Amino acid sequence: MTKPSKEIETIDQLLADPWAINIQKIWEQAAHNQDSDKRKLFDALHTYLLDKRQEKIINEKHFVI
Repeated sequence: MTKPSKEIETIDQLLADPWAINIQKIWEQAAHNQDSDKRKLFDALHTYLLDKRQEKIINEKHFVI
């Protein structure tokens, strides 16, 4: 098994706590970045973070739909 690169370790740390990331800055990059590939990347990251945040809220005992 190969050792993960520093970039992978950084990404894992970044995604470990979706509440620690400023999601507004991610959204702004997704909306306004000049590079279309980067916009797609930031959009996917924004969607992932929203999903993780919503998952935590929905799984709370007092949450009712």
